Amino acid sequence: MNPRYAIQTRRSIMGSSMLTLVVLAVFLGAAYGLDILVKPSFSPDGLMVAGIVMALLPAMAWLFFFYQQDQREPEPKGMVAEVFILGGLLAMAIGIPLVEDVFHVGTWLYENIWVNLAGAILIIGLSQEFLKYAAVRFSVYSSAEFDERTDGIIYATAAGLGFATVLNVVFVVSSGGVNLGVGALRITLTALAQASFSGITGYFLSRQKFDQTPFWWMPAGVMLAALLNGIFYTVYGTLSKSTISTNGAFMRPWVGLVLAVILSVSVTGLLSWFIRRDQNRVVGKEG
Repeated sequence: MNPRYAIQTRRSIMGSSMLTLVVLAVFLGAAYGLDILVKPSFSPDGLMVAGIVMALLPAMAWLFFFYQQDQREPEPKGMVAEVFILGGLLAMAIGIPLVEDVFHVGTWLYENIWVNLAGAILIIGLSQEFLKYAAVRFSVYSSAEFDERTDGIIYATAAGLGFATVLNVVFVVSSGGVNLGVGALRITLTALAQASFSGITGYFLSRQKFDQTPFWWMPAGVMLAALLNGIFYTVYGTLSKSTISTNGAFMRPWVGLVLAVILSVSVTGLLSWFIRRDQNRVVGKEG
């Protein structure tokens, strides 16, 4: 591998990572500052606008982070945007109605921790991860632009962030208002979690396209992503009791938050390592 290329790549990735963290820190700081100093209240229309803005900013920051990981041959921005939008549309049209209106999870999911975990994995996690898989598999998967192992991760994380954006908008609007600081933190973490877990599916998709894999490979990838998704949902939802009310009341948010952060950040680090490893292999062959 060309040492100069490797150094330039590491510097570029480090710079984009730092920029992402700075943007998110400013976003969270502004949200907490507004909540403490202003205590804003929202009209129904204002609530919708606030929900869209709060959901989009972290999603765009995380999308920039994952997109910048692919330094060798970045994917066309238009195709990444299309997958992002498709992930959001699938969340709105199928994902949310399936969980809430078909399975009615709100009526039974919180009976006990084991019911919560099983439902979070087999219904919430599996439905979400399959839809994000479908957003990539039945759109850009057969495209000539999907030509590297890292591409599956990039496109899948875009689908996950589109999915997360819709979930976060619905969360803000259905809550009737947010404690801006804690709400922004929840939205930021949800975006990262949805992106990183779907990135696992994206890795399996890439291996399926470019390597010889057994018949169970792709179902195992979706199930692994669903497992991580369900664990995240259970840990964060159960331990933090993350329900936002009009007066911003939360119960024990930090216990579940810390564990959820560890899980999602660990998966994100693993995905970044997968991307760098595959790029290094390609550059090494070309060198």
